[in-house]
Amino acid sequence: MQKNEKIPSEMTKETSKDSCSSEEGCETCMKGGFPMKKEALSFITLAMIAVTTVLAVLLINEKRANLSSPALDSKATVESVAKTYEMPAIKATSEKIELPDPKITGKMSVEEAIQIRRSKRVYSEEPVTLSELSQILWSAQGITDESGHRTAPSARSVYPYSLYVVVRNVEGLDSGLYLYDPESHTLGNLDLANAGELLATSGVQDNSQKAPVVIAMTAVFAKTAVSFPDNPEEVTFLEGGHIGQNIYLQAESMKMATVVTAGFDVAKIGEILGLDRNETIVYLIPFGHPGIEVSAEH
Repeated sequence: MQKNEKIPSEMTKETSKDSCSSEEGCETCMKGGFPMKKEALSFITLAMIAVTTVLAVLLINEKRANLSSPALDSKATVESVAKTYEMPAIKATSEKIELPDPKITGKMSVEEAIQIRRSKRVYSEEPVTLSELSQILWSAQGITDESGHRTAPSARSVYPYSLYVVVRNVEGLDSGLYLYDPESHTLGNLDLANAGELLATSGVQDNSQKAPVVIAMTAVFAKTAVSFPDNPEEVTFLEGGHIGQNIYLQAESMKMATVVTAGFDVAKIGEILGLDRNETIVYLIPFGHPGIEVSAEH
C-alpha cells in the first residue's frame, strides 16, 4: 500500500470509537480515556458539592459553639459552673430569753386542724403572748427527744434551717430581731430594735408589714451539701415545706392566724436583717391573732 493511499472510511470510524485524540474534546470519555457519560459525571459533581456544603455547615456550627461557651475541661469553667456552699458565721447574741415550755397536748385533733387549715393574712392588734410565740417556734423546729430529733423531719438529720423572729408586738418582749435556739428553747437577742420598721419598708407583702410577729425561715445549703452534694437546694426546699405545714397546723389548733409567703426580695431582706450571705430566706411567715378578713374583689 502506498503511503498516500487513503484509509477506508469504515476503518476510520471503528478506530475513532476505540481511541480519542488528546487534543480534541470527547463526549463519551473523561480526560484520560476513562469512559463516563455526561449525565453520570454531572450527578457525581452535584453529590460532591452537596456533601462538601453539609460538612462545611457542620464545621461552622461547631466553631460557633466553641466560641460561645468555654471549654468544659478548663479549670476556670469547672469552677464557674460548680456551685460552692459555705457555712455562715456564728451569730452573736447579747442575751438569751427563756421561753415557756411548749404544750404537747391540745384540745383540737390533728384531723380537725387539717380540715380547717387556711391561710390567714389579716391580724388584729392584740399582742402575741410569750407562750404563744414559744408554741409556734417549737412546732417549727423544737426538740422532741433526747436524740435531738425535731418536730419537722429532716433528711439524714441535717437540720439546715434557722428561725429569725421579727418582733413588733409580743407581751414581755422588746421589739427587735431574735434567733430561736431549738436546743435550749430560747431566743437570742440580735440587737436590731427597728427590725419591724425595716421589714415594713422593704417591699414585703402587706401581711408581713403589719403582723405582730414575722418568722424569717432561713436555710444553709452548706449543711445539706455534706450529705446531699448533688442536690442540696432541692432537698432543703422540701424540708421547708414540712416546717411551714407544722406552723399552719399549730396556728389552727391555737385559733391563731398565719400564712407562708415567698413574694419578696431575698437578698434585700437578708441584708436589712443583717443575715450572712450564706443564709437564704425561704419563707417569711407572719403570725398573730386573726383579724377581719375582707374578701377580694374579682
